[in-house]
Amino acid sequence: MANKNANLNIEIDITGTDFDLKEVESFLSKQLEESFSDLDLLEKDRENISDPDSLGEIILDEVWKQFGNQIGLDMTNETLIQKYDREHSVQYKDIADSVMQDQRYKDANKAMKEQQLAGNLKDEYTGKHFKHGEKANLDHVIPRKELFENQRRKQANLDVADIANKGENLKPTNESLNKSKGAKSNKEYLETRETREMSLIEQNEKTNKKVDESNKSEAEKRSQKEENNKRLNDKLAADSDRMMKSDKEARKAINKDIRMNATKEVGKKAGKDALKTMAISALFTLLKEIMNGLIRFFKVKSKSFNRFLTEMRQSMKSFFSKILSIFQTGASTLIGTIISEFFGPIVSVFKKLASLIKQGISSVIDAIHYLRDKENKDKPFSVKVAQVGKIVTVGIVGGSAIFLGEIFEKILLTIPGMQIELPLIGSLANMIALFFSSLVFGLVGAIVLNLIDKFISKKLKEENDQRIIESKNEIINLQHMQLFVAENHVQILKENVMSGISENHALAKDTMQTSLLKIFGDNKGKDSKNHDNISNNQSALVQMQNDLEDLL
Repeated sequence: MANKNANLNIEIDITGTDFDLKEVESFLSKQLEESFSDLDLLEKDRENISDPDSLGEIILDEVWKQFGNQIGLDMTNETLIQKYDREHSVQYKDIADSVMQDQRYKDANKAMKEQQLAGNLKDEYTGKHFKHGEKANLDHVIPRKELFENQRRKQANLDVADIANKGENLKPTNESLNKSKGAKSNKEYLETRETREMSLIEQNEKTNKKVDESNKSEAEKRSQKEENNKRLNDKLAADSDRMMKSDKEARKAINKDIRMNATKEVGKKAGKDALKTMAISALFTLLKEIMNGLIRFFKVKSKSFNRFLTEMRQSMKSFFSKILSIFQTGASTLIGTIISEFFGPIVSVFKKLASLIKQGISSVIDAIHYLRDKENKDKPFSVKVAQVGKIVTVGIVGGSAIFLGEIFEKILLTIPGMQIELPLIGSLANMIALFFSSLVFGLVGAIVLNLIDKFISKKLKEENDQRIIESKNEIINLQHMQLFVAENHVQILKENVMSGISENHALAKDTMQTSLLKIFGDNKGKDSKNHDNISNNQSALVQMQNDLEDLL
């Protein structure tokens, strides 16, 4: 019915429009040729839609892939903070005094005393000038303990002394205020200022009362109370704005150093991690291709050295065809390292979290690459979802293998001899744990991937079959149209020929009539003696005219 309607529409268009039918026939022939070509490509594509590999091959491939992946992740798992803690296993009490013994602190303290002797030393927290004999202390604006616990400092690989003894972090203040501040930051000290000052005043009153009740002389009592009052006033004289200004300047200088060094360290680590991962990926890919080549070589009956070389060349060719994927693995690791280090203080709390983040980042990047690939643009939505599902499955399997490997490692470390360290990889227990976790989740992942591959293959074949049917229907329609146009072309040619014959007959009739009229007109003025001859000739001509009319 649809074809009839199509033909009807064409007929209406042809009869109502002045068409160049030869041009239409040429166009339809070209369209038909292209449709046959498309059909041929679709049928070839269907042959190329292969069924999924056997489950055994997928399992072997997935276990091998997971093992290489786990080794790469394990080699790059340690964060900069974890590395610093491993290399600097010290407590705060072990480094607190060493900061004060640092040469930079000694030099700054010496310069402060010389400035006091010169009479131009000012208390940075109160704004008052020191007098001779007053005790001035060089305070760490940002406390040593806070800097010791700073995770970003560890990430930047900076010693506490490196940033604690910066000039911006060393400020002179009176001894009483410095002791009162203790290990608090300026901000923390000022937050409880009102409550603390009330307590200080009460304590000072109680202390002075005890002095008054003592057996000391009046002069001693007065001197003691003056000293107590001075200590209290030194503490109360703290200027909040000046203290916060010092805190801001110190943090700005210290954070700048931390930020710059952390950026350098993260950049170096990301680059090293990417190279390590690429090296492991390349090694495992090369070994896999060589093993496949050897398997192919041993399967053939006629073995020869040339055959061996041929298989090895094929293996190397296959390896180099996968170089791009190796670089993509390195890029994923680079991005994963940067992101895991960005969340360094959180990630460093969990041993394997960095590897899990990198595995997740790799899966996301793979999914994005697949969806952005032009070759996958026209694939069915269900196939795209299934393919992304494969990528997600690999990510989940890899992440699960990470945690299972950690469990295996803890169990194996209880066995004597498993603590032996292997270069670049870690303990023997770690290597065996990686293998077993890769084996377990490689099996699970292979089964899931095989099911997804079957689904994808089925959907692709269904889509291809539908397109083949549509292409064949299009060819049939084009053939109907081509036949219809050809029939109309023949009909029009026939009508044109008949019309030309009719026009020629009419022209002959008109010409004959004109000639007869001319003859009759010329003979009217003759003598009567020719009348009989004219009558006879006229009768003959009339008979001829009648015969011609009958013929036409």
